Amino acid sequence: MIKKEIVMGFDTSNYTTSVALMNMDGTSLASKRVLLSTPKGQRGLRQSDAFFQHVNVLPEIMQELKPSLKNTIVKAIGASVVPRPVTGSYMPVFLAGESIARSMSSLLGVPFYSFSHQEGHIAAGLWSANLDYADFFCSLHLSGGTTELLEVTPGRNAGYNIDILGNTNDISVGQLIDRVGVSLNCDFPSGPQLEKLALEWTDSLIPIPGGVKGLELNLSGPETFLHRMVDESENTSRLAHSMFVFLGEAIALWLNNHHALKPIPMLLIVGGVAANSIFRETLTNKVNPEIKLIYADPQHCSDNALGISHLALRQFLYNKDE
Repeated sequence: MIKKEIVMGFDTSNYTTSVALMNMDGTSLASKRVLLSTPKGQRGLRQSDAFFQHVNVLPEIMQELKPSLKNTIVKAIGASVVPRPVTGSYMPVFLAGESIARSMSSLLGVPFYSFSHQEGHIAAGLWSANLDYADFFCSLHLSGGTTELLEVTPGRNAGYNIDILGNTNDISVGQLIDRVGVSLNCDFPSGPQLEKLALEWTDSLIPIPGGVKGLELNLSGPETFLHRMVDESENTSRLAHSMFVFLGEAIALWLNNHHALKPIPMLLIVGGVAANSIFRETLTNKVNPEIKLIYADPQHCSDNALGISHLALRQFLYNKDE
C-alpha cells in the first residue's frame, strides 16, 4: 500500500491547543483543537497554567489524530514558537507545541520549521479563502491580545515580513469583549456566548461614546462605559449587540482614516473577533468600499494549527525544489 505524504503543524497559544495534518496538495487531512479551561470569573490564564494544560492536552489530541495518521508518512513538521515574527517576541506557552514538534522531527528524521503565531493566523486566513499572494497586502489581526493593522510581505519561501501600520493605544478589541463578557458571567473567552446573546436583540441600540480619533484607537473609555451599563442592569442582549455594532463602526472609521492617508487596496481580516457575524456585517457596511475586505472562514478565524501546517508545507516544497 502506498503511504500518503503529509506535514504536521502545532500551535499552543494562550487559550487553545491545536494540531493539524495537511496533505501535500494543500488540503486538510485532519485537525483538532481544544480550548483551554479558564476558571469561572477569571479573565485569562497565567502562562504557567496555560503551559501545564497544553502539556496535558497534547497527548490526548495526538491519540485522537492517530487514525488519520495511519498509512501516512510525515515529511515535515512546523510549530508556532513566538507570538510575532520580530526580535524579542516571546511567550512560554509556545514552548509546549515547539517541544513536541522538535522531538517528533528528531525521531522521524524530518525537517522542523518554526513560525510565529501571527503568521499562522494570516496563513490560515489566506488558506481558508483559497488565496495566495506573492506581493504585499494588508491584514487586520483582531484577537484576545491583538488589534493590529499590518502590512504583510510574503517571504521567498514561507512566512511573512510584517510591519505594524496601526494598533490600539490601550486594550485590544478581544480584551474589551472578554472583560465585558466576564462581567456578564459569561465563560472566558466570551465572544461566542456574547454573540449568541446579541443575536437575540433586534431593537434600538445603546450609543457608545469614544473609540477613534484620527489614526488613534482607544478602547478603555468604551470599556468603562460598558461596565457602567452592566452595573445599571442594562438588558444583556441589547448591551452585547450594541457593543459589537460599536466595534464594527469604530474599526471601520479607524480603517477609513488610515486608508485616506495610505490606500488599503485589500484587507485580510483574521483572529477570533473576525468570526463574529454582527461585527462582520457592520464593518462591511461602514468601511470605505475602495477597501476590498477578505474574511477568514469563521471556523478558521480563531487559533488553529492549519495555518502553521500550510506554512510548513510551503517551506518544505520550497526547500525540495532548491
